[in-house]
Amino acid sequence: MTAARKTAAAKPAVEETKDEAPKLTTFEYKGETYEVPADPLDVPMEVALAESEFEIIEAILGPDQWLQFRKTRPTIRDFQAFADVALKAAGYGDSGN
Repeated sequence: MTAARKTAAAKPAVEETKDEAPKLTTFEYKGETYEVPADPLDVPMEVALAESEFEIIEAILGPDQWLQFRKTRPTIRDFQAFADVALKAAGYGDSGN
Protein backbone atom coordinates (compact mmCIF):
# COMPACT_ATOMS: atom_id res chain seq x y z
CA MET A 1 0.00 0.00 0.00
CA THR A 2 1.35 3.42 -0.88
CA ALA A 3 1.61 6.28 1.63
CA ALA A 4 -1.24 8.15 -0.07
CA ARG A 5 -3.44 5.09 0.08
CA LYS A 6 -2.70 4.52 3.79
CA THR A 7 -3.58 8.11 4.61
CA ALA A 8 -6.84 7.91 2.70
CA ALA A 9 -7.74 4.62 4.35
CA ALA A 10 -6.95 5.92 7.83
CA LYS A 11 -9.27 8.92 7.60
CA PRO A 12 -12.78 8.17 8.80
CA ALA A 13 -15.57 9.02 6.43
CA VAL A 14 -17.44 12.08 7.66
CA GLU A 15 -20.72 13.02 6.10
CA GLU A 16 -21.25 16.73 5.73
CA THR A 17 -24.51 18.11 7.01
CA LYS A 18 -26.11 21.38 6.10
CA ASP A 19 -26.42 23.84 8.95
CA GLU A 20 -30.11 24.49 8.50
CA ALA A 21 -31.96 26.10 11.34
CA PRO A 22 -34.49 23.73 12.85
CA LYS A 23 -38.15 24.40 12.18
CA LEU A 24 -39.79 26.08 15.12
CA THR A 25 -43.32 25.95 16.38
CA THR A 26 -44.95 28.52 18.59
CA PHE A 27 -47.43 28.09 21.39
CA GLU A 28 -49.17 30.40 23.77
CA TYR A 29 -49.50 29.97 27.49
CA LYS A 30 -51.32 32.48 29.67
CA GLY A 31 -50.98 35.24 27.12
CA GLU A 32 -47.25 34.70 26.47
CA THR A 33 -45.87 33.29 23.20
CA TYR A 34 -43.03 30.76 23.17
CA GLU A 35 -41.02 29.07 20.38
CA VAL A 36 -39.59 25.57 20.50
CA PRO A 37 -38.13 23.16 17.93
CA ALA A 38 -40.95 21.42 16.09
CA ASP A 39 -39.08 18.10 15.93
CA PRO A 40 -37.88 16.25 19.05
CA LEU A 41 -34.59 15.50 17.29
CA ASP A 42 -33.86 19.23 17.09
CA VAL A 43 -34.04 19.94 20.82
CA PRO A 44 -30.71 20.67 22.54
CA MET A 45 -28.61 17.73 23.69
CA GLU A 46 -29.01 18.94 27.28
CA VAL A 47 -32.48 17.36 27.20
CA ALA A 48 -30.87 13.92 27.10
CA LEU A 49 -28.62 14.82 30.03
CA ALA A 50 -31.33 16.46 32.16
CA GLU A 51 -32.05 14.99 35.55
CA SER A 52 -35.46 16.58 36.09
CA GLU A 53 -38.46 17.75 34.14
CA PHE A 54 -37.51 21.33 35.09
CA GLU A 55 -34.15 20.91 33.35
CA ILE A 56 -35.81 19.37 30.30
CA ILE A 57 -38.22 22.26 29.87
CA GLU A 58 -35.47 24.81 30.53
CA ALA A 59 -33.27 23.20 27.86
CA ILE A 60 -36.08 23.07 25.29
CA LEU A 61 -37.05 26.71 25.90
CA GLY A 62 -33.58 28.18 26.23
CA PRO A 63 -32.53 30.66 28.89
CA ASP A 64 -34.48 33.70 27.69
CA GLN A 65 -37.84 31.94 27.36
CA TRP A 66 -37.28 30.01 30.60
CA LEU A 67 -36.80 33.36 32.35
CA GLN A 68 -39.94 34.67 30.58
CA PHE A 69 -41.92 31.77 32.06
CA ARG A 70 -40.33 32.10 35.50
CA LYS A 71 -41.22 35.81 35.63
CA THR A 72 -44.88 34.76 35.75
CA ARG A 73 -44.19 33.35 39.24
CA PRO A 74 -45.71 29.96 38.36
CA THR A 75 -46.86 27.36 40.84
CA ILE A 76 -45.95 23.69 40.48
CA ARG A 77 -49.45 23.18 39.01
CA ASP A 78 -48.75 25.95 36.48
CA PHE A 79 -45.41 24.35 35.62
CA GLN A 80 -47.03 20.95 35.01
CA ALA A 81 -49.61 22.47 32.65
CA PHE A 82 -46.94 24.56 30.91
CA ALA A 83 -44.63 21.54 30.53
CA ASP A 84 -47.42 19.52 28.90
CA VAL A 85 -48.04 22.28 26.34
CA ALA A 86 -44.32 22.86 25.69
CA LEU A 87 -43.56 19.17 25.23
CA LYS A 88 -46.46 18.67 22.82
CA ALA A 89 -45.31 21.71 20.83
CA ALA A 90 -41.80 20.21 20.65
CA GLY A 91 -43.16 16.96 19.21
CA TYR A 92 -43.38 14.94 22.42
CA GLY A 93 -46.92 13.92 22.96
CA ASP A 94 -49.55 11.37 22.17
CA SER A 95 -47.35 9.79 19.48
CA GLY A 96 -45.26 8.06 22.16
CA ASN A 97 -42.10 10.17 21.77
